[in-house]
Amino acid sequence: MKQPAHSKPSFRTNRYVTILMAALLLGFAWQIRGSGTSDPSVVALLFLLFLSVSYGPRKKFNLLLFGLIAFMFNVMRTGWGTFVPQSGLPGLIPGYLPPDIKIAVPWWYGYFWLFIVGISWMGIPSLLFGGYFFTKQKYHFKDVVIIVVLFVGSVYLARFAVEPLIPLLAPEYYHKIYLTGISERSYGSMIGNMSTAVAIIPVLLYILFIKKDKVFFRHSLIAMTVFAFSLAVANVCRPLSILTGEGKYHGWSLWEYFTGFLFGGLIFRHYNNISGEELSETDLSFDLKYAGWKPVYRFLLFALAFYRLVLYGIGESLDGAVSKALAGLGIDEAPSGDTLMAVTVVTGTVLYGFYFFGKIGRDFAKKPFTEKSHIALMVLLSLHYLFFATHHIIKGDLLLLRSDNLAVWLDTISFIIIQTYLIFLYRKSVKHKFSS
Repeated sequence: MKQPAHSKPSFRTNRYVTILMAALLLGFAWQIRGSGTSDPSVVALLFLLFLSVSYGPRKKFNLLLFGLIAFMFNVMRTGWGTFVPQSGLPGLIPGYLPPDIKIAVPWWYGYFWLFIVGISWMGIPSLLFGGYFFTKQKYHFKDVVIIVVLFVGSVYLARFAVEPLIPLLAPEYYHKIYLTGISERSYGSMIGNMSTAVAIIPVLLYILFIKKDKVFFRHSLIAMTVFAFSLAVANVCRPLSILTGEGKYHGWSLWEYFTGFLFGGLIFRHYNNISGEELSETDLSFDLKYAGWKPVYRFLLFALAFYRLVLYGIGESLDGAVSKALAGLGIDEAPSGDTLMAVTVVTGTVLYGFYFFGKIGRDFAKKPFTEKSHIALMVLLSLHYLFFATHHIIKGDLLLLRSDNLAVWLDTISFIIIQTYLIFLYRKSVKHKFSS
């Protein structure tokens, strides 16, 4: 029997498997981002493709919106490194102020500031993958302009309100590090992150009270809070690693992995709570009229989205992979990142142009977006694992059984499990399509 529109097809596995796979996928994605062989846009890419596989087809799942979200993942990225060492364990390990200065601060400082970082980073992207994807209200260009003006204006205004709070929120840092001239790095991060986090409040209030869209408001708030919670709580790995004698860098790698693991699991737990009826009601078309555009203009629009969703992350990952691989071989000189990015973008755009104008990939072009997402996820997941694993293979530590190599093992195991699951799911979906 054919499934009712917008219900979850019978070939998909149960909700708990989906949640586990999302956790493994985002754990892998976030850790390779932190390892220097990836980029936040790759996290967005893998996350969005898996979302399409799990909940597609939906009219708002398309290349243009996915490209925009990937761009937002990057442009909203902020500094946080100085906050990580400030997390401790109550009664066991205090937090410490950087750079490697043994000035103790309350154990909860790091967690608090990382939570602020999470809201700052994911506030705007969550409006799309949290709220807009699952609302039944229409939003127009006027709303976008209002939201942008509200947010940007609030960021600048919030800086004046936030700056006097820093001596109260971080007195040890302010008096012993900032005022003494040792470092200003955390000061800028505190003001920047808190200002951006505060600036999302007027945007949410506009959505709740002016647009009267409680569904958009709720999903967005949950999405950004889930990310902030994950980023903060996962940092317990760092003081735990110090407590067990493993060292701070070991804990840093595990913090990155479990940030993604928690975020992936929790956000898909939230998605799984959305009823079939709500999914059906909110499956509205993406309100951008480009069908009448000239082919060259449509190509430029979609090529830009393809660049932001796929090519930019490949270029950044290729740069990291090549640099680390050559360093492992003892070669000092490596192609510049700009050169590798240019080669990636030019080659990828030309190939996409051939595809867009029907010169290659005609069978692939006929497939629905959900199936394209599935195939792309399997291919790009393998590609980004290759970028990550290459220098470990050269160093000979990819499968090294050592505690400080645990994050590499977690990435490899996660990749194998996810890829096996995706292949299994794709075979099932093909059988389901032919039997329907």
